[in-house]
Amino acid sequence: MPNYSVYGSRDDRVAKDGDIGFVGFNNRLRPDQLAQGMLADAQNIRLDRNNEAQVRKGIELISAPISTGVSALTLPFTLPTAGQIGDSTTAILDDDSVNAIYGSCAFSDPNAASSQYIIFASNNKAVAINLSTLVETDIAYPALTNISQSVDMIQAFNKVFIFRDGQTALEWDGSFSGTPAFTKVESGTYSQPQMYNVTMPNITANDGLIAFTIAGDVTADLPADSKIRVYDTTDEHFDGTVDEEYLVTSSVYDGSTETVVKAYMPVVDHAGQGHAGNSVTIGKQVSVGGGFSHMPAPPFAIYHQRRLIMPYNFNVEAADDTFTSRGILDEVIASDILDSDTYDKIYAQYRFNAGTSDFIVGLHSFAEDSLLVFNRNSLHIVQNTTSLEAASVRLLTNEVGCVARKSIVQVGNQVIFLSDNGVYGTQFLDEYNLRGTETPLSEPINETIKQINKEAWSNSVAVYFDNRYYLAVPINGSTSNNAILVFNFLNKQWESVDKIDDVNFHISNLIVAGDGDNRGVYITNDIGGLHKLEARIDGVDRIITQAGGAQTSPNILASVTTRQYTLGTMDRKRWKEFDLHVQSSDSNSSNFDISIETENPDTNLTLGSLSSYNGSDLPVGEDVSIRGRIGNQRGYGLQLTINNTSGRPRFRALEVQGGLAMRSNKKAV
Repeated sequence: MPNYSVYGSRDDRVAKDGDIGFVGFNNRLRPDQLAQGMLADAQNIRLDRNNEAQVRKGIELISAPISTGVSALTLPFTLPTAGQIGDSTTAILDDDSVNAIYGSCAFSDPNAASSQYIIFASNNKAVAINLSTLVETDIAYPALTNISQSVDMIQAFNKVFIFRDGQTALEWDGSFSGTPAFTKVESGTYSQPQMYNVTMPNITANDGLIAFTIAGDVTADLPADSKIRVYDTTDEHFDGTVDEEYLVTSSVYDGSTETVVKAYMPVVDHAGQGHAGNSVTIGKQVSVGGGFSHMPAPPFAIYHQRRLIMPYNFNVEAADDTFTSRGILDEVIASDILDSDTYDKIYAQYRFNAGTSDFIVGLHSFAEDSLLVFNRNSLHIVQNTTSLEAASVRLLTNEVGCVARKSIVQVGNQVIFLSDNGVYGTQFLDEYNLRGTETPLSEPINETIKQINKEAWSNSVAVYFDNRYYLAVPINGSTSNNAILVFNFLNKQWESVDKIDDVNFHISNLIVAGDGDNRGVYITNDIGGLHKLEARIDGVDRIITQAGGAQTSPNILASVTTRQYTLGTMDRKRWKEFDLHVQSSDSNSSNFDISIETENPDTNLTLGSLSSYNGSDLPVGEDVSIRGRIGNQRGYGLQLTINNTSGRPRFRALEVQGGLAMRSNKKAV
């Protein structure tokens, strides 16, 4: 519609509406209620500080460490019937073939600088992938051990643990020397800590640092940074009070005959004074509860204050690898400090909402020795876990709970997780008070949250990276995570719903790992691959969707839908023109389709493509302002939708022009 310097009384003035930049999307409000800079929808889009809306980078296939082999049976399969060609074919179940991934975690080699790995747990072995070199190393399981269900994995105490719900956990010492292999953690009857009677001259002192020389290798029982106690003494220089604790500063085995254990104790320097015959009895502390136990076959565990904390669902029986259910799903148990094999059974001390229809979903280590316990219907906090018997338990709220353990992520003083109400957040408002926000963080995208399959949302997984919260969820009836919801903390808005154009691609885990340029968000799944999010610049996703299968490269189907422009009135308008500022990425030419949707009357109309307005695809790095006619399309409000077809264009600004129309009192149809 043309602009004039003077208008008559019957002229319709030109009015304009639009956005110079975009900060997020909101699909809960009506599109005509959105503020400037807000989109009604964003698929596979990133909105950075300059407020450009750009197609996200592509997913890169990093490694495909599993392959089925010719004799492995993969699903689905069909057995031939008699009379068919090749009816002698035999289906072979082969446990020795690697055919699925059941768990994964990041691992940093404590013996090598800048060493970053992703560890996979497959059915018959683990595989470590060096993210710098992409070298794959097999890590064997114990004999006759296979994995056939989802497992949880973490690194703690310089080890990698595989937790198998109801079965003996596996541990690997992190060493790549020789033949790397997992072993089973200790199980069966637990004996109280070994006591050692040490006599002169095997006790020496130097400025309070006491050295005990003990026959044999006792480093496993008295490791450095553990605590020992003096239980009895006839040495006049020792305080003979039973149960005093002292920190072990070092424990060194000479490799053949003896170990020297050192600890600081209140004793004068009496080295060489010849107290032959004097002796002390030392050992680790005894249980403060119902006795010690080996690791009770947990479904998962977390590292907190130098301990492993885990659900206490099973009792460890006398026979090795034997566990029985306790029938209790709302209690946790903690390991000894820096000792993953010793657990003190302090009954009822760490039980939450006992007797109610509630159970533990997840745990999170927070600041100031605070352990957050996420039940299905409530949240709790445990404080002062340094002293197990003195720890306190407090209910935070029973108005909200957690539905997915791996959705729990800490960002600053805020802890974010997926609840029945959507993505929820709790934060420390001051040093002592942890409070929940009244409104879910996901309230602006409530229509997307409604699409999550509640039968499978416990599989959701999240990470925080590059000022973004990435939450992988199952939507539209999927039983596997097939979309990633992205929240941008710089814009403080939801940024995108990321999807991959292949129904067979899903996300089992998200892991932040790597060093330098390799640092990023990695995607693992059970069907054969390690992928890196936002790693390709060509507008395609390079993925693998079948164990042992070939990679595919689907295009990134990105789109944005603007808010509904109304020119600030409820009157009906004639929509005349649009103006769009766009730029190609520095690596790819661009093209996309443009369409509009009007309301009252309702219309969907394709306007054309970038190439049709520009005469060709927009070249690499070039920017352009394209202007097109809408053709007097009538309607109360108008939205534009841009569907990307190639490249990774940046959408900078958009303006529409129109004027009042349809002044009659008849309804708009």
